[in-house]
Amino acid sequence: MSNQAQIEYWNGETGERWARRNDMMSRLLKPVAQLLLDHADIEGRTRALDVGCGGGSQSRELAARLGANASVMGVDISGPLLEVARNRSEALSADHAAVDFVEADAASYPFEANSFDLVFSRFGVMFFEDPVAAFSNIHSALQPGARLAFCCWQNVQKNDWVLQPLQAAFEHIPAPPKPDPHAPGPFAFADPDRVRSILSASGFVDIELAPRDITMQFGEFPSLEENASDLMQIGPIAGLIAEQDEATREKVAAAVTNALAPFFKDGTLHLPGAIWLVTASS
Repeated sequence: MSNQAQIEYWNGETGERWARRNDMMSRLLKPVAQLLLDHADIEGRTRALDVGCGGGSQSRELAARLGANASVMGVDISGPLLEVARNRSEALSADHAAVDFVEADAASYPFEANSFDLVFSRFGVMFFEDPVAAFSNIHSALQPGARLAFCCWQNVQKNDWVLQPLQAAFEHIPAPPKPDPHAPGPFAFADPDRVRSILSASGFVDIELAPRDITMQFGEFPSLEENASDLMQIGPIAGLIAEQDEATREKVAAAVTNALAPFFKDGTLHLPGAIWLVTASS
């Protein structure tokens, strides 16, 4: 999917749907944002860029960590999600960094040179059509010695929150052709050697990838069936089932629910996941 296609995708029905589900996604991914912030060594940074800020929950977490004498610029291509971000950030505490949101593509936005000493992203950098060009553009906005910190998914086989529903769905619908592993998408940065190559070619140094196992907890509803249905609305499975007829969707839902039953405890789905915590310097 090209950057233009991504822009259309995130400003259409998908962007509207994710905006409606922003509170759920914020709760789901808050532990990941905190894990990245703890790992990123951001003390003393005062001018931050949040790439792919979405609904802005991690921008607000970052603003709280940086404090009153700092600023955060959140950049995203999705108008619907940025509307949520702006509405939720109007009443930030005085001891937080100032936060501003810009609807733009970080791959090509004309940032001013020496604008930032920190680039942060929670799952926002795997969708660039040309990642070297995108990271080179971001690098051009950084002060010497600036910090880069982002997280990305390891391969799908290590992420049961995606794998289990997909395998269950494929009992009733045909699996799509195997995608290009480097195509823009959630798992485009699964290969650590590729990530190092992209960042090095973009001008970054001191590149490190730290693996972390996480648990994705889906517990918005009291029943297994409801939480399984909720999970099916995000991730790769959502697009696959959207094109099916009602009878097939019901079969898929039953299969996914059955596959997820072993992970359901105390009203919550506890599903294993695996990410990379990536850091580098400009």
